[in-house]
Amino acid sequence: MISVNARLHAARPRSTWPGARFALAGLFAILAAACGGPRRAPELTAEDVRFETADGVRIAATFYGVDTPAPPGIILIHRLGADRTAWGPFAQHAQRNGYACLAFDLRGHGESVRRDGERLSYRAFTGADWRAAVQDIDAARRFMGRRGVNLADTAIAGASIGANLALAYAAEHPDVPAVVLVSPGLDYKGIRTAEAIAAYGNRPVLLMTSEGDSYSVSSCTELDRVAEGLCEVRRYPGATHGAPLLDASDSARDQILLWLKPIIGP
Repeated sequence: MISVNARLHAARPRSTWPGARFALAGLFAILAAACGGPRRAPELTAEDVRFETADGVRIAATFYGVDTPAPPGIILIHRLGADRTAWGPFAQHAQRNGYACLAFDLRGHGESVRRDGERLSYRAFTGADWRAAVQDIDAARRFMGRRGVNLADTAIAGASIGANLALAYAAEHPDVPAVVLVSPGLDYKGIRTAEAIAAYGNRPVLLMTSEGDSYSVSSCTELDRVAEGLCEVRRYPGATHGAPLLDASDSARDQILLWLKPIIGP
């Protein structure tokens, strides 16, 4: 059972002509051929892309585009030690539902390991390095804007330290309409969230955690307490941490999209 805590909050006669069915079938076939055949749903694709941060880090990402003008978007940030593939199943699901998604490798992870010839590894990161990672999110938003995504309707979702980074970035950027935080903590690698959620103000935030993930559960409780706006906490069975929580639950992916729909559409 999912635990939810929300604040704020007549039939036509048959033809008597034996050949009628065949004549009609032939007519429909001719019309279909004249119109180019039946329409097919647009093909959904995932495109590997690259872009650069303000401080020169080359970011690797996968863009899940949709064939609509100025669609809403979701930027997806993985947990410590993972990479953008962790968000792949959710990104494909959101894409099918009309959201353009961008999942990227944080600096020092996956294929985002180069800056001006220097090789980066998250294992050697200091607190300053982690704080600089918010520039990865800024570069991701600029990329989405270049691809025609409506930034006013682009949310940010993060997992674990990615959740903390998402909130830290959104706290400094009031044009971010909503954040989804999966397994956030009060402090991961010096990225603190209590102060950030206060600075975030009255914008909506969705907190998701597993019941067996005790640190994240207590962190979500505190974040819910200090949040000024709409803050919804959802707890799921088990102890899964980060984006895999969405794979372990049959409903979590849909619940994110249902929560986002009245905020950013589509």
